Amino acid sequence: MKKILSIVLLSSLIFGSCSQSPERETEKIRFMFKPGTLKFITSSFNTDKQTMSALYGNPPALSLLSDPGHPLEQPASLKLVTYRMQDDPHYFGSKVNGELILVEKIQSRKDGQWEYEAEYGEIPPDQSRKQRIALILDSQPVKFPQ
Repeated sequence: MKKILSIVLLSSLIFGSCSQSPERETEKIRFMFKPGTLKFITSSFNTDKQTMSALYGNPPALSLLSDPGHPLEQPASLKLVTYRMQDDPHYFGSKVNGELILVEKIQSRKDGQWEYEAEYGEIPPDQSRKQRIALILDSQPVKFPQ
């Protein structure tokens, strides 16, 4: 009898510990952004909207953000990637990237103007393309110790 009870208890423990992940339950696919040749510039968090963003760019874009008065000699390219925040399952109170919401790209043109494109998702309805460009260009790069 003890042997049967032990087997039932062990099998229920094994089957009870197997569960689906919350991402699969909600059927949300978690995309991760791959920056390619672009380098990380800075990040930002919006706790009111529960979002986090990372800004990536090429070397001319980094030079421009570091010194706005510096003239652009080569085309600058920036991408702002926005994720929804989610709780980190490994650390209590910590947040990590969740669902990918928006990928915005701006590139400088030869005439000095900026070209805007939402590569993934849609810009907030209360903001224009010009406001989004201004928001991206107003970012301050993170300064890494040398």
